[in-house]
Amino acid sequence: MTFSFIGGGAWGATLAQVLLDNGHDVMIYEINPSHRALLEKHQHPFFKVTLPYGIKVTDDLTKALDFSEYIILAVPTKFFKNLVHDINNVLTTPKIFINVSKGFILPDLMTMSQYMNLHMKDKVKHYFSLTGPSHAEEVIERNLTSLVCSGDSVESRKEIALAFNNRYMRLYMSDDLIGSEVAGASKNAIAVTSGILTALEYGENARAALLTKGLHEMKAIILAFGGKEETATGLTGIGDLIVTGLSMHSRNFKAGLKIGQGMERESIETHEKQTIEGFLTIQALYAFGKQHQLHLPIIETAYEIIFNKRKISEIIEKILDHHVKLEQN
Repeated sequence: MTFSFIGGGAWGATLAQVLLDNGHDVMIYEINPSHRALLEKHQHPFFKVTLPYGIKVTDDLTKALDFSEYIILAVPTKFFKNLVHDINNVLTTPKIFINVSKGFILPDLMTMSQYMNLHMKDKVKHYFSLTGPSHAEEVIERNLTSLVCSGDSVESRKEIALAFNNRYMRLYMSDDLIGSEVAGASKNAIAVTSGILTALEYGENARAALLTKGLHEMKAIILAFGGKEETATGLTGIGDLIVTGLSMHSRNFKAGLKIGQGMERESIETHEKQTIEGFLTIQALYAFGKQHQLHLPIIETAYEIIFNKRKISEIIEKILDHHVKLEQN
């Protein structure tokens, strides 16, 4: 099979290695000249790894889109709108799109599939999300990882899963595209809060409780979007929540640590030289929760700390709510 990657960054180049290991043909569209130069030398742009030979690299979007029926979207969420616009301008034949990034389209608070179907539905043959608990730092070392391919077409979904599946990359399938996308995006918000608790030295007991309660909020958000509640308890939900909410590989978790240490959002983003996905997600989900009358105490508390500059000591215990009540209420 042939695959075209739009974006050859940390995750795109890593997943390209998976497909090359499995004997597939890969072309990467990359506009960053330094990244492109490394890829042309079979060097990973972020990790000190030599990639398998056979990668084709281009800065011509039309060439990349023409190369394959399967188009893998591997760009950060903040670039997604512009990418859809660019693809729409040059694509003439409907393609199968596989999105491997996690996040909401903001400030619209739409999933990527919703945005793409709204703006270029006639050019999308099928749309899939490939997500799950996965750090590129481990996948590039061929450490055992499980992902979920979510989408409607049973036949194409299976073809994609089989293309990625091997001894270190285990693929599962789901028909809940919306639920998988929402879970993958909303877990970033919970991960930020987990970082805050960790910085305050609340301990592993409190962090376990936080992630569990965060899972309840994720379920409520998934249902409000029209997804399936059980998706929250799968790899794209709790699996991704665990790996993002507990790991120093997670940019959102580390951002939460810095909030807990007294830094403000603006300083963190300036230092990181990029937007922290979890911050924007907290802001958007706070408004979404109010609009849909959802009970989201973790999201609300994080919003008060990060955006309303409330003192952490005044508000943090709201996250774990000390009132005696039935657990599921």
